[in-house]
Formats: sequence, C-alpha cells, structure tokens
Amino acid sequence: MKLLDSRVYWIGQFSWWTFTTFVLRQPNSKYFEQGYNLPIYLVISFFIGLVLTHIYKEIFNKKLAVKRNVIPYALLGIVIVGGAFYLQDFAFGFQRYRKPSMGLPLELYDYLQFYVESVRYVIIWFLFFHLIIMERVSHQKEIQLSKAETLLKIAELENLKNQLNPHFLFNAINSIKALTLTDPALARHALTELSDLLRTSLSMGNHQLVSFEEELKLVKDYLFLEKLRYEERLRYQFMIERATMGCKVPPMSLQLLVENAIKHGVGKTKNGGDIMIQARMSEKVLMIRVTNAGTLSLENKRIGVGMKNLQRRLSINFQEKAELQLLQEEDKVVSQVVIHYS
Repeated sequence: MKLLDSRVYWIGQFSWWTFTTFVLRQPNSKYFEQGYNLPIYLVISFFIGLVLTHIYKEIFNKKLAVKRNVIPYALLGIVIVGGAFYLQDFAFGFQRYRKPSMGLPLELYDYLQFYVESVRYVIIWFLFFHLIIMERVSHQKEIQLSKAETLLKIAELENLKNQLNPHFLFNAINSIKALTLTDPALARHALTELSDLLRTSLSMGNHQLVSFEEELKLVKDYLFLEKLRYEERLRYQFMIERATMGCKVPPMSLQLLVENAIKHGVGKTKNGGDIMIQARMSEKVLMIRVTNAGTLSLENKRIGVGMKNLQRRLSINFQEKAELQLLQEEDKVVSQVVIHYS
C-alpha cells in the first residue's frame, strides 16, 4: 500500500532537513577552532537527518505499517537519529554548555541537556511523518470502504433483480397457460408478445435505473397479456404527463405496482375492477400512482417480497429521497412511489 507520493516525499525531506540544518541547528562559528569545519559539520548534519529518517521510512513501509502500535518503534527511531546528531556534535567538539575553556567540567545534567538539544528537531520530523501517515491511512480506508459499499450495493441490486424476473415470468406464463385451452391461436400471439416482453425486461435488468418511458412501454405490454387472461374483468387507463418520460426509475418498478394491483384488486373480485395508472412531475418530484378498487386488509398491509425488493432498490439508488407507500383513499387502494430528484 503506497502511503506517500514519492515526489512529494522527497521535496518534503530536502526542504525540512535543509531548513533544520542551516537554520535551526547551525551553531555559532566561534565553537569551531577551524572555520572550515563549519561547512563540513553542516553537510554531515544534513545527510544524517536525510538518510537516517529515510531508512526509518523504508523500514516503516515494509515492516511497521501493518502493526497496530508503532509508538515504541517511533521512539526508538527518535533515540537513534537524535543519538547520531549528539555523537556528531560531540565529535566536532561543539559544546553549548560549560565549555572546558571556562574551567568547568561537564556534568551528567549537561550531557542530558546537550542530547535534548540534538533530538528536539528529530521529534518534530517523526511527529509530522506519523501524522501524515495517519491521515493517508484514514483516507485510503475511506476509499476502500466506499468501494466495498458500492460493490455490496451492486451485488444486492443484482440479487434483487434476479428475484424479480422469475416472479414476473411465472405470472406471465400463467396468463398464457390459461389461453392454451380456450384459444390456441391467441396463445401463440401471446407467446410472441411475451418473447418481446422478456427481451425488454432482460435488457432493462442490466441497468440500475431506466427511463420511465421504457418502464411504461413494458407495463403496456404486460397489461396486454394480462388482459388476455382477465378479459373484461380487467379495465385500465393511463394518465401520464409527458414530463415524466425522461425520469429515471428502478427497472420493473411500475410493472410491480400494476401486478400488485391486479393480484390484490382485480384478481380478488368476481367482476374484476378498474386500474388507474398515473404519473406526474412537479418541482423535480416524480409521483407514480397505481389505484385499484379495494380495501387494505391486514394481508395487503404486509409488504410482500416484490414490494420489499422495490423498497430496497429505491433506498439504494435514491437513499432517503424516495419512498414507497400503500394508502387507502376512500374505497380505493393506492400504491405510490415518490422520487425527489433535487
């Protein structure tokens, strides 16, 4: 897992250690008996910081990135890099405290204070390095989580659509089976219509969303087949605003509402009934209503598998901006889908 961009990393490395060496760590030249020792001291100081912190970064990427607690390793790195600066300062005779020329020997406290002076700039590097790593790891986890959620939604949608297609096919075949005994010629014609219908539904099944115009065409073909089965018991009409045609909806959504109205409305009564299919668009809100005569019983109020699937697909595609409702309006049952596109 690549946590840092190589180009950005090296720009940061050179910039930090140049600033640290020539601004923060640069001693006064009076500490050097030979003036030419100062440039040598600065060059060595620069490469100690650059090389040792880079080694730590490489070890971190290969060995430590997978560990949960890296604090002990970071502290060890600080001690080692800070110790290298301390040894360099000691070797060059660079003393900030109690110089021998003053006739005062160095005490333990002086050595500790001298070490702190050498290590403090190293601590800043390690702090920034691990803060950047934490931010990059957090960002990559968010990306991975987002990808996982997307894949899960795609898999769930495919599973839901696979449940819809066989259910729809079962009902369509039953409609044709009823005709084979009474009107074989009409049954053959119905098979042709079913073939076109299945071709359309399979094509739509490859998409998470389709235009309402495509959905409406499929429903008209479906109603043609159901009309052959129910004959005069099934009466339907459309009230569709043209502005709704380009709206995106889950495939088989309107068909499911119509199928539900036939099953629980027309199919439950001897004389059949009327189905009203409406769609209108107002202020970027699509409202699809399928109305049939009847009463919402306890059985009807329980949302079946097909309607649960539709509810879930609406939630996946539109989150809280879409809802499926079952309503009782006087002596009518209304199945309603509302989608907010704003």
